[in-house]
Amino acid sequence: MHVHIITVGASIIINFKNQTKDPNIRSLIENDKELLKRATPANPLFQTVYQLLQKNPYNMSAELNAMKEYIEKGEVDEAYLYYTSTGTGKFCATILQTYLKNIGINTHPIEVKGFGIEFEEGLVNLLDAITEKIIELKRRPNTQIYLNATGGFKPENAMLTIAASILGVENIYYMHEKFKRAESLPIIPLTITPKYLKILKTIKEQERKQGFALKREIPEANELISRNLIEESNGRIKLRKWTKIILKTTEKT
Repeated sequence: MHVHIITVGASIIINFKNQTKDPNIRSLIENDKELLKRATPANPLFQTVYQLLQKNPYNMSAELNAMKEYIEKGEVDEAYLYYTSTGTGKFCATILQTYLKNIGINTHPIEVKGFGIEFEEGLVNLLDAITEKIIELKRRPNTQIYLNATGGFKPENAMLTIAASILGVENIYYMHEKFKRAESLPIIPLTITPKYLKILKTIKEQERKQGFALKREIPEANELISRNLIEESNGRIKLRKWTKIILKTTEKT
């Protein structure tokens, strides 16, 4: 079983916009609320864009272009599409879901709250959702997991690549518009330094008991703050949200 986790970007809409000269349609697809209303296969605009995608899927979609070799080799059995809380995100994810299902791939679109709107909230929610999915998938027998890090925002994908490396994902791949084929990114063995891990778990336990830990009681606090692992306010420290997610991976794997 080959399972692909995919972050959905806006390439389908961008490419469609570049191909249409109708000012009314161009104005419509630039209005996120209007695009959200049309993110359904029954809508005429959706059908127009989908037909273009069917004719040339790899030119219309950066996500599909990156997956091309995997699709052609029959190495995509299931796909999870993570998309932003926007009309563009919903529209592009629904287009991709429709296409992938029509070529026989079991596909699950997943909206990530805050993704594409609030940077930190969106990043944390995306990390949390994909980390949970990878942990779940790794419990399945005979399952290979791939992360398609082509679509979406690059800072988020950089963080996902780190998380996927920590969790031991088999393949992380990326397709730049100037590449002729998708490239597999090197999976480097990553983890939180054992010294930090012990301290962070201590802080987590203090948070559980009283909602915070005292900075004066953690000699390494400034070092952890500089590495964006904790945050401090008036002498009180707490784990950053993404640190909690990474800690969760060490507990569940």
